[in-house]
Amino acid sequence: MGALKDLARSFSRLTQEEVDLFCLEHGIDKQFNPTAPACDASIDKPIPGFIALYCRHFEWSNLRYPLSFFVLNVLEYYRVSFGQVHPKGMARVLHFEVLCRALGYDPSLLLFRRFFRLAKNGDWFTFENTKVETCLVSSMVTTLGSWKNTFFWVSESIIPFKMVWRHPDAVLNDPEPSESELNDAFLSAIRGCPSRVRPFPEHLLVLLGVSIIWAKVDRDPVLMRNGLVMSALDFIKSDDTSDVVFEDAPTVPGENVVVRTSEQRFEGSGYVSVENVKGFTKSNVPKPSTRRLSRRLLKATPQSTSTEPVDLSDDIEVSEGQAEAEVEKEKELVVRGKKVRGKKGVATPVQESSSRDVEGLNPEGTYVPTWLVKNDDSFKDAAVCEDALSHLAPPSVRETIAEMDDDTMLSRMVLTTCNLAAMLPQGITRFRQRMREYEDFSKKKDKMKSSLASMKKEVAGFAEKEAAWKKETEDLKKMHAIEMGDLKKSFEANLLKLKADREALSVQQKAFREEKEGLKASVGQVTADNQWLIEHGFQQVVTYLLHSKEFNSALGDVYTKLLNLGKHQGLTAGYKLHESG
Repeated sequence: MGALKDLARSFSRLTQEEVDLFCLEHGIDKQFNPTAPACDASIDKPIPGFIALYCRHFEWSNLRYPLSFFVLNVLEYYRVSFGQVHPKGMARVLHFEVLCRALGYDPSLLLFRRFFRLAKNGDWFTFENTKVETCLVSSMVTTLGSWKNTFFWVSESIIPFKMVWRHPDAVLNDPEPSESELNDAFLSAIRGCPSRVRPFPEHLLVLLGVSIIWAKVDRDPVLMRNGLVMSALDFIKSDDTSDVVFEDAPTVPGENVVVRTSEQRFEGSGYVSVENVKGFTKSNVPKPSTRRLSRRLLKATPQSTSTEPVDLSDDIEVSEGQAEAEVEKEKELVVRGKKVRGKKGVATPVQESSSRDVEGLNPEGTYVPTWLVKNDDSFKDAAVCEDALSHLAPPSVRETIAEMDDDTMLSRMVLTTCNLAAMLPQGITRFRQRMREYEDFSKKKDKMKSSLASMKKEVAGFAEKEAAWKKETEDLKKMHAIEMGDLKKSFEANLLKLKADREALSVQQKAFREEKEGLKASVGQVTADNQWLIEHGFQQVVTYLLHSKEFNSALGDVYTKLLNLGKHQGLTAGYKLHESG
């Protein structure tokens, strides 16, 4: 149970977005200001004016908002907070309410106390079956998953009374109510309905009034099996409901399921406190002092063979009920006349004698000395010794001895002394042997404690690693989902762009074909013109030039100028030659 000893080290991993989404899904109003706790805020230290709610209470234990009067009555009576109740304990409370409503009765706090009692489950509280009544839980789904790190704060105004954080050492339960205080028909009916505790479908919870999350205002939920309407009680008592079909039927005027059952839910008004609950009576008689009615149990200490007084330190006081429970446990440990060693530190002051040894003592009876020996008393004190000696024998034995004459008592004393002297060496030997066994057992126990502590550390380390891996896996899943979403969006955008580009390209191809056809016609015309120019145009140009006055005149001028140039160059060259001799 070491894993349930970490309430003060339980921190929520929920983000504000996850809290808002959870409250939206389960219909928790935003007016209660649902808030994600800080990463270093444990569940036992909520924000002032707020209380803690576990997500698993809603997801697994069938708790719904608005909260039912019955659940609030139970929490108010036992003075325990939502954050202290184990999901399995809350599941038993809601299962009892569901079962009562399926039988046609309103759940009764008095009847609940007949079947269930508050109990400790590590640092948390739970509800377990009482020993005075039949068990209403035939089996229970054991898979809870991770639940300690999924909680959030809500305003304490969601509760109609001041919810308190129960002290772990407070007295757990009052006595169970008797059958005479209960409704006989109700008690007989519910006794015959042991069933499996598990998360129920919303259809059933709406049908029984535990939930009001129902979108079809003009229709009521219906359970169908093999084409026939199935009752809610049959569904609860059935272990296999895989063939049940959840349907709905038109609402009968004035018989709307959600409206009819909403009167049993707390939505800010109409809550009836525990003291005013019908059929609930709480005893006003003050409890007797546990010290006045307690029996003192002394821790066993190794007995010394010296004359020093025995140390009776660290005494434990228990109530009569606890003492009787210890006596019953001690009786169960008796094997062949010897009590099994193994329970360290506590020894009961019960002395059982056989009628074969002493006359007048009932072998079925149990004698508890009523001496006044205290922790700080010493057997060096004569008064302490006298008090202890006067209470060693039961009253019936003392009366029998008082009736003996002197000779009989003397003979008995001699016989007893001789028997004691004969048994003393063997008793001392056995005592030493048992003490050695006790020491060996203590050493083994210490080793087991150390190994268990190391194993707990390893398990805690593995749990932390597992939590870290789970968180990393969840982060990777979220990142993968985000990346896949981005890729999908990018792919869709690129696909749309590609379609647009294809359409634009098709338009351009069509225009290109039309332009190509036009260019073909133009090229044909130009080719024909060039062919004509080559074949006929140059001939006409030459002919025109040869017969053109302007061309011939210019050509004549060129000829004349060429002659003059030749003459000039000849004369120039002659002069140069003449000068050179």
